[in-house]
Parts: sequence; structure tokens; C-alpha cells
Amino acid sequence: MKSYFQINEQVSQTEKIILPDDTPMRNRPNTITTMKTTWLTFLPYAFIKQITQPANIYFIVIGILQIIPVTSYTNGVPTIYGPLSMMISISIIKDAFEEYSRYKSDQEENKRKSHKYFENQFIECCWKDIYQADIILVMENESIPCDILILSSSYQGGIAYVETKQIDGETNLKQKYSIYDLQQKYHIDNAINFQKDNSVKFVYDQKNPILYKLSGTYQISNSDVDSLNYGNFIERDCILKNTEWIIGLCIYSGMDCKIMLNSSQERTKRSRLEQYMRICIMSISISLALFCIMASIYEFLWTNNHLNYSYLGLSKDNVFVDLGLWFSLLSYFIPISLVVNVELVKFGQAKMLESDKVMPNSKSHQSNLIEQLGEINIVFTDKTGTLTKNSMQFRELFAQNEKEALLCLSLCHSVVKSKNKLIGSSPDELAILDYCEQKGYLFQGIDNNNNLTINKTQFHRVMNFDFSSEKKRMTIVVKTGNEYILFCKGADEVLLELIGECKNQQIIHQYAVKGYRTLMLGRKTFNQNEIDIYLADYKKAQEDKDDEMMNKLQKTLESNLEFLGITAVEDLLADDVGQTIQDLKSAGIKVWVLTGDKVETAIAIGYSCNLIDSKDMLQVVTETTVGSIEEVFLHYCNESANIALVISGQALSVMLDNPQLKSMLLKRAFYAKVVIVARVSPKQKQQVVALVKENLPKAYTLAIGDGANDVSMINEAHVGVGIQGVEGTQAARAADFAIQEFKHLKRLMFYYGVECSRKNALTILYIFFKNQVFITPYFWFGFLNGFSGQYLYDQWLSQLFNTIFASLPQVLYALFDEMHPSSEHFQWSKTTHNILEEKPDVYVQFRQQPIFTIIKFWLWVFNGMVQGLIIFLVCTFSTENQNMDNGKTMEFFEDGVFIYGIVILLVNLKVLTFTYTNYNFTIFFIVLSILAYWLILIIVNDYELSPSFNFYRYLISPQLYLALALTCMLFLFDLAIERFYDFQIYVRKPESIELV
Repeated sequence: MKSYFQINEQVSQTEKIILPDDTPMRNRPNTITTMKTTWLTFLPYAFIKQITQPANIYFIVIGILQIIPVTSYTNGVPTIYGPLSMMISISIIKDAFEEYSRYKSDQEENKRKSHKYFENQFIECCWKDIYQADIILVMENESIPCDILILSSSYQGGIAYVETKQIDGETNLKQKYSIYDLQQKYHIDNAINFQKDNSVKFVYDQKNPILYKLSGTYQISNSDVDSLNYGNFIERDCILKNTEWIIGLCIYSGMDCKIMLNSSQERTKRSRLEQYMRICIMSISISLALFCIMASIYEFLWTNNHLNYSYLGLSKDNVFVDLGLWFSLLSYFIPISLVVNVELVKFGQAKMLESDKVMPNSKSHQSNLIEQLGEINIVFTDKTGTLTKNSMQFRELFAQNEKEALLCLSLCHSVVKSKNKLIGSSPDELAILDYCEQKGYLFQGIDNNNNLTINKTQFHRVMNFDFSSEKKRMTIVVKTGNEYILFCKGADEVLLELIGECKNQQIIHQYAVKGYRTLMLGRKTFNQNEIDIYLADYKKAQEDKDDEMMNKLQKTLESNLEFLGITAVEDLLADDVGQTIQDLKSAGIKVWVLTGDKVETAIAIGYSCNLIDSKDMLQVVTETTVGSIEEVFLHYCNESANIALVISGQALSVMLDNPQLKSMLLKRAFYAKVVIVARVSPKQKQQVVALVKENLPKAYTLAIGDGANDVSMINEAHVGVGIQGVEGTQAARAADFAIQEFKHLKRLMFYYGVECSRKNALTILYIFFKNQVFITPYFWFGFLNGFSGQYLYDQWLSQLFNTIFASLPQVLYALFDEMHPSSEHFQWSKTTHNILEEKPDVYVQFRQQPIFTIIKFWLWVFNGMVQGLIIFLVCTFSTENQNMDNGKTMEFFEDGVFIYGIVILLVNLKVLTFTYTNYNFTIFFIVLSILAYWLILIIVNDYELSPSFNFYRYLISPQLYLALALTCMLFLFDLAIERFYDFQIYVRKPESIELV
């Protein structure tokens, strides 16, 4: 297959050279992969990942101790490896499922269809079959398959329109341009004549993740070198709109595309619960060591004191061997199923979130953070596209001369007309042109001779300067009759410099207070001689590629403008934003708005979305010197007042560079009810979040935004949430969770956050509890045998405790239990809201009084130890004098069978003490888990587990029913404690968040 351009690497690390050639670039396929492994390396990778987990290393060591004869109580058989293998297998299967999901997603992406040039025609191909240097044809409404330079478009002027919401979350169209000198050479009508030659050379940046930037040059034959810029470039996954076709050159493919280089890398974020769980595992390990040391010392002393009793056959013991034996015996101190069960639970909860009908198109990229959604103290939010719809409506026009102002608005824009439809990159401009049409100034398009038509009147476009984020203005010069008129529109702070004195600045303030986005208009007239001189100078600067001179000439042309007017456009609030923010505030969550808008506009939006109310005292900091900022802060020193703190980006920069001001900022922000930071850059957004995290270590932050400029803020926060459209966005891909609208944040936090925080905390506490109930009889049994290391339970049956007898009920609880259940369906499968979404007070309760704390962990562990001791005492001493048919008493092994059965009964009933919802299937699996043990005993009854074991004798044993009655009493006691705890949680003192 031929490739009509070839890439040759330069030694430079910043540029690439593309030359026309027949050699295809096979080392640059357009294939993407998000898989962590290949299918050949998955099993080794997954296995190594599992066996290097600290918990699994612990159980591997326990298995080794079971193999060593002197430390083994299992006759040298590593029985622990059975359940360990099962747990590792479950984890590997879960990883395989996630890897397969990534593979399936990659396949769907790589098999999308496009067209590439091959043997004098465009053929349909999969995206994965496109290579760097291929020529691509993209039709209207198709996605761009790779990063391309535009060679030509269906518009004669080479214009193309793309939708970039995959990149920045914006639905408005962006205007792009083909390379002017190649527009005809690579026109679709000339496709059969595309020929291989050596006449075109491209030099451009090497692959890099920098969005909105591309620089380079091209040269045709031996002609002059011309520049390439971002306007000639389109990123992968943008959608071609209102343009019949474009032909482009693939310059970055596959994983080299900018959008892939910006894809979120795997980040290490851990929830508070996960951090506490790790601490608890370490602390319980220390406790295990202490118990083992005590048991081995006791055995050593007991053995030495009884050496004279020859009939016991004792010999001097090694305390270190005993220590290894007791580590092996008490290994269940640390639950073998803990990590796997918690991972499975969170994975299931994440899938439920993604299936939620109330929050369609939601995604969970970090399921391990799902419970952290229930403990958020501060929410950082973007404004445009997050709190607002990015949908504009024209509101006001203030003009000295309305006709001139309307003419300026209808001429000075980047909108084109196609098929009687206005197409533009800015929703503001479309709203303005719609207003102009209502006022009788109908824009009818621009022809190939640069003639703009307004109401059938033509205006020849002499030159124009497009809007840029640096210049913040747009300028056009038109000729009408013998007159040349310059029209300019832009940000008020920029136009004020070009106009000079303006008596109408209060109008701008009035519009901004209403939350409107404002533009100022200006004009200037020229005669023929002035324009000719200017055009000659500007052309020379272009030929010399003197950017500095071109900028200087542009500013000279735009100087001394005449004030024309001011426009006001409103960006509509997103649905239910006001109510959502009000509920967040009611839940004690501070909302910080970080926006690029003007201070006045940000304040107005704050009022309109219920962030600021009439009782709040505004404290606005816009000063740019250290002394003036200190003075403002000292003026507002009342910490008890409802302060709404508003800071400009310039003032923020000064504060972040001054330690004293930074300290004052933190103090004011800590006590402020509302914080708004206006005119901030993406980097400043990240700095604000990092500042809060560093100085409020007990606070948990959430950042939410919709565009690529919010990604750094989202990644910095403890939990990042992205707003995604139908096609998805860069922010949504980078975030830990993605939702469709800001209003869904309330459900995400108040329902999933609270429920998962509650259930996951209790799941972890319960797993430790049940293992203590299970293992405690082992320890106390040591006092009856001199801590000789005699096992109590059958070793094969005991391996089924965490896998068969006491596992599934707790997993089902964590997935399906609800505080406010529906009798009809599970909440995530319904289209109605849960009552928790309307209860901010419940969110306050669970955030201020988390269920899982170190103290509560030890209370649960101690409770498990006590209940295990009670079961051991009752079961052991109640069977002490029970005679067998041969007149002998029951063996210790039969005591173990008895104790084991009661433990299984109690730990399964324990689930019911903290469960709100009992579905038929959850009750069924609790009963099945209990019966499974006794059914297995019936099956193995014909095999000699011990010389005197007889299962059926248990059924007529009064001791069995005494133990059952005890179990019921313990169960009712636990139930009462849980209900009392539910009451007490409302009245205890909450944890405080302190400023470091």
C-alpha cells in the first residue's frame, strides 16, 4: 500500500519532517490501546500483582509455616492455599473482566470507519488501518480518526467547522482552515490526479500533550517556506460539522494523538476508608504478634513445668518454633477475604452507578473512591458549561448610534452561512446575529471575493484580525463606496485601552451585576491613502514573518477608536443548579466557584444560582499589591459574619507568592461561607485545590468541571467529577466519576456517597468481627491444652469459612441494602429519586460521624472476641460431662464441630443487625450459608472425621439447643446495640476540621 507522505525523524526532539514518498509508515499505526497488558502477558502480570500484595504475602508465609513440620498443625499440608487460591482467582477474574472491557472498548474504537487515499481513490477502512502520513477523507458529521493537517475542504476558501466537545466540552463550532496553497492540489474532484512527487515538505512539532497548539512550516518544491499553525490542525475525535468534506494529512496517529497523550493516567487516590483499613490491618497484625508471643511463652513455660510428668511424653521446646506454630494457627486474625470482598463490592457498586436510570451515561473510573463521595467537605466547581449551559441569549444593547452598532455586530464576526443556516464557532456570535436579524440587519453570507452581504448590501472585506484569547478582540476593515470603516469588538478592559476615555463604564458594571457576558464595540474610518500605506507595511511584515511588527501594526490600526456600544449576552443556568447548590450548602458543604469570567459576572452568577444570598456580606479582593490586599483583609475581620469571599485571579497570584497573604487567605476562606475566584487560569485552579488540601488535612475535596481546562483541578482533588455530553469530554475521561449534568452531583453524593460509605464501612468492620468470632475459641482452647498448638476445627472445613459459610450474605448486603428501600425495584434500576437526595441532614450525619473509625474498629474486634469467648465457654463446658455410648465424654474435635457450627450461625445472623433491606434472595442466601455447613456434615457423616463423630447425635443433644438459645441471645443483644448506636450517632460531638 502506498503512502503519499513519509515521516523522517530529525535529530531534534521538537520537530518532525514529512516528505512525499512511497514508503509507508508502518511504525505509526492509528491503533489505540487502553489495556494494561496483552493477552499473553495478562496472567503473569495479574498473578505477580496478586502475590505481591501485602495481605497475600502474609498468607503465603502462613502456608509455608503449614508446610514446615515443626510449625504445622495440618500435617504438612498448606490448607491456607486453598482459600488463598480462590481469593486470588476471584481477583484475577475481576481484573480480566475489566481488561476485557478495555479491550472491547479499544476494538470498537479501532474498528470505526473512515476513508483513506489508496491507488488513486478513497477507500473505506478501519481507523486502525490508517497510518501516519496517509491522506484522509472525512465527511460531514463524521469524527476525525487521527490528528490531521487540513489540505482542503468543500468550501472554496478552505474553511472547515468542527465540534470539539470531546476536547473542551463545548458544543459550539470551531473554525479551521486548509493550507491555502494545497486547497486545489488536494481537492476531492482532483483525487485521481494525486501523484507521488517530492515537492512538499512539512516540518512540525514532535508528539506532545499540549492542547490548542501546533506550529510548523511547509514548503512546496523550492518556493518560500510558509508557516503552519493551530488553525490548520484538527485533533482526533472532533466532529466535522456543516462542512461537506475535508481532506487531511495524518500527522499524529494512535497513541501519539494529542487526546490520547492527554488521557488520564492511572492515579493513586485512596479513600479515607481505605487508608483507615490499611492502618487497621497493621494494628491487628501487631495484636496477632502479641497473642502469638504470649501463647508461645505460655507453652514454653507450661512444658518446662511439666517435664517431670513422663506419661505426657514432653520434651524441651523451642519458643521460636512455637511462635511460628501459633502464627499459623491464628492466621485468621487477618481476614483472607477482606481485600477481595471489598474490591468486589466496590466494583459491583460502580456498575450499579453506571446503570442508574436517574443518572444516564454516568461512569465510574475509580470504584475504590465511591464511598469517599459521602464525606466531602468542599466542592470546587467550574462555571461555564458546568453551572451554566453554555447556551447564549442576547439580552441588552447599549449604543450611541444603534444603526452603526448593529452594522458592526453583523459584519465583525467569524460566522458563515451555509444552506441558509448560520454556522459559527461562538454561541455568543450566533446569539448576536440572531438579534441583528430581528432588528433588520440580516447577514446573508460572504462570497469568494470577500464580499459580505447585509440586507442585499455588499461590503468588501479588506482585512480582518480574528479573535484570540491573548488579544481578546476581533477587528474587520470593510469598504463601502469610497469609505473604509474599521469595526472592532472585544473585552471591555481591552477596548477601553483602544478607545481611551469612555463615559459609559457603569453600563458594563450594570450588565455584569446581572450575570451577563459583555462586549464593547468601537469603530474608525480611513481614506484610500491611509489604507494603501497600511496594507503595504503589513504585507511586508507578513513576507518577513515579523510577528512583532504585525502585532504592532494591528494595534496602530485599532488605536483611537470611537465608542459604539456595549452588548450583553446571558449564559443560561443549567437545570436545577440553584436547588442543587442550596442542598449542598444545607449539608454543610462549602462550594467554591473557580471561573475565568469577570468578577462582577461571577458575583451575579453566584446570586442567581443560590450560592450567595442577600444576607451574605461580600468581601471583594481585586487589589494587586501586598499592602492593599492586607488592608482589605484586615477591614473584614469578623469571623462570625456570613462572608462571601470574591477574589480576582491577579490578586490570587499575589497571595500565592506571599506566605503572609497566603495565610490570611486561608483563614478568610476557612471562615467564609462562599468563595469565588474569578479570572483564573487552569493552573491557578489546581493551585487553589492543592492549597486547601495542604492546609485542611481533615477536609475532603471534590472538583467538578466540563472542559480540558478543568482537568488539572479534577486530578488534584480527592475526588474528581467530570460533566460529559452525549459524545463525552476530556474532563469526563480524566475524572474519577462522570455525570451528565451538575444536578446529578446531588444524587452522586447524597445517595451513592452516603449508602456506599455506610455499607462499605460496615462490611469491613463485619469481616474483622466474624474472623474474631471464628478464631478466638482457638486461643482460649490453648488454656485447656497447655497452648500446645492443638487445632480445634477440622482443617479442611475451616478453610471454607471465608469462602462458603460466611461470605456471600455480607457481599449481597453491601450491594443491595438501602436505608430507604423501595418495595418494587432496586433504586439504581428505577427512574425515581431516592429520599436520601432530599435529606442533607443525613449527609451531615455520615460526614461528621463516619461509621468507620479506629475506635469503632477496635470495638467491633473486641465484640467479636467476647462473643467468640462466650461461645467457646458455653459449648465446651456444656459438653464436658456428656457421655457417649461407650461411656466416654465427647472429644475436643467434636467440641470444635459444635463450636464451628454455632459461630457460622451467629456471624450470618449478625448481618441482619445492620441491614435495612431484607429481600427474599438475601434471606435465602443467609439461610443457605448456615445450612451449607450442616449439609456438609451430613454428607461426611459416613467418613470418620474422628473416632466418635456422629452428626445425628447432635440433633438430640440438649447442649445444641442451649447453644442455639445463647446464639439467639447474643444476636438480640447485638441488634439492640446497633439500634442504640443508630440513635446515639445523632447526638455525639462531630469531628472538627482544623486549619493547619
